[in-house]
Amino acid sequence: RAPIPSLPASSSPSSSSSFHTTTRSVSSKMSELVASASQALSTLTNNKPVRKWLFATGKAAWILGSSLLVVVVPLVIELDREQQLMEMENQQLGVLTQPAGAQGGAQ
Repeated sequence: RAPIPSLPASSSPSSSSSFHTTTRSVSSKMSELVASASQALSTLTNNKPVRKWLFATGKAAWILGSSLLVVVVPLVIELDREQQLMEMENQQLGVLTQPAGAQGGAQ
């Protein structure tokens, strides 16, 4: 394995303190963003019409999804099965209707 290169040591103490200041600044902005998002989510979920709409939307999505699984998926499978059966019947019909000489020369 190749050794992991190390970072060069900083000769100036100000670059280290600058890094920590920037890290604190980013950290404080992140915490403000999280607090703002948390407050917005709390406002939405405490709003009764919004909660009612979210519940109805989720319920509709569940009904639609389960209906697709129960009705549409078996229908697609059956249509595919029917198509394969028709192709097989056409192949067998083609073999039976060929002249005797076209079947490989057997007489």
